Amino acid sequence: MIRAAVLCLLLPQIAFAGEMRPVSFDSLRSLPHRIETFDTVPRTPEPGIAFDYHWRAPGLSVAERLLGQNAVVTETAHGRFDRLAGHPSAPPQVTSGQPGHNLTIAYHEGFQSNALFPLGPAGFASADGRGEGSMALAFDDPQFAFGFRLHAEYPDPLGQRPEPHTAQVTFYDADARLLARVTLGLTHGVMSLGWRNDDGVAAVTIETTDPGGIAIDDILFAVKDLSG
Repeated sequence: MIRAAVLCLLLPQIAFAGEMRPVSFDSLRSLPHRIETFDTVPRTPEPGIAFDYHWRAPGLSVAERLLGQNAVVTETAHGRFDRLAGHPSAPPQVTSGQPGHNLTIAYHEGFQSNALFPLGPAGFASADGRGEGSMALAFDDPQFAFGFRLHAEYPDPLGQRPEPHTAQVTFYDADARLLARVTLGLTHGVMSLGWRNDDGVAAVTIETTDPGGIAIDDILFAVKDLSG
């Protein structure tokens, strides 16, 4: 099952190798960069602190979706999730969801730090709502290298939790043109993800059908290459 998940992670990215090249998160972190850890918020256990507006950090904005998109409730065999419909307007800008259905920041045992949970159809008050939503990132400047860390299900040595499912990551340029769409086969625990590209990524959306929901941390961007 682990082998299948790894193949699912790699193959879709190879299909877009000319546009988004997967690279080691640590290789990007070894270079000068910015990183958003959400640790300026007080450490609060779940459900955490809800944000009914976008999250703003220097160079980065985060919310439910991009302007021009709608979040549509989708029923699946794995639960109820937000899916994004419509095409973002140019230039890409984030916009918030309904109160209680946007974002929450809480202390996450898997990361051992604060993390961001996209709130899904069940909303902030329900454990089934935290992590089942959609999420959009918009950068002030196009990014040619960036990454983030994602947590799905906790490690499960006894096999009592549902198997992790998938997340879909979609990349747009400054004119809101679709650059690539990658489907990630999720695994237990933390996944550290990184990409390079030649086109400049202005915005990213993340959607999931993982039964346990997802959390995001350590959004790494503004990477400065030291060569040349």
